[in-house]
Amino acid sequence: LELISVSINYKQFDFKPVNTQITPYTEADRLRIIEPLSGETDFYSLAILFDFHMVLRIGELKGLKWSDIDGDFIRIQRFIDDKNRVINSIKGNTADGIRSMPLTSATKAILSQVRKLQPDDQEFIFYRGDSPLATVTFNRHLKKCCDELGIEYRSSHKLRFSTASIMYKNGMDDTELQKLLGHTTLSMTRHYLCNITSNEETANKMAAILG
Repeated sequence: LELISVSINYKQFDFKPVNTQITPYTEADRLRIIEPLSGETDFYSLAILFDFHMVLRIGELKGLKWSDIDGDFIRIQRFIDDKNRVINSIKGNTADGIRSMPLTSATKAILSQVRKLQPDDQEFIFYRGDSPLATVTFNRHLKKCCDELGIEYRSSHKLRFSTASIMYKNGMDDTELQKLLGHTTLSMTRHYLCNITSNEETANKMAAILG
């Protein structure tokens, strides 16, 4: 067997660092957004409001059924993909993704409003007719709300991270968040939360500590 030595000039490749910084909605942003939405009764306003109270992927939000509700909890056990296909598993296809999430009094009130907009035989919570809410329309409504309030817009993808970071900053343990997020490992959750402190917050802490 003859071994061939190959010399590669790695300088010819242009490697660019990946920007993993995720800037979430702040707690103040969240409160400013949900205040006007709390007075709305249209389908998309209620969906956005509900998502600001949960830690769900947008596909998981679309996949919720009324039968998933069991008392004070709702079972997260399926999602709907970008082709509107119902997938009876959760991202990553692991047992950790399937989980029960508490329903607060606020989320119960939102669901009650959604129920009024649907026929009695509707199976999915965030469906209108035979179709789930559209992600692009969800984001369009969210952007309009942000623009009116002068808040930097972040898409539906950031809501889950934003809510998780707000709970973490207010004392919820990372192990509790791991269960809510459906992460397989705690290190995944910690990576998820590693960028929640802004540069301004860090500067203020340094000034307070170091003078």
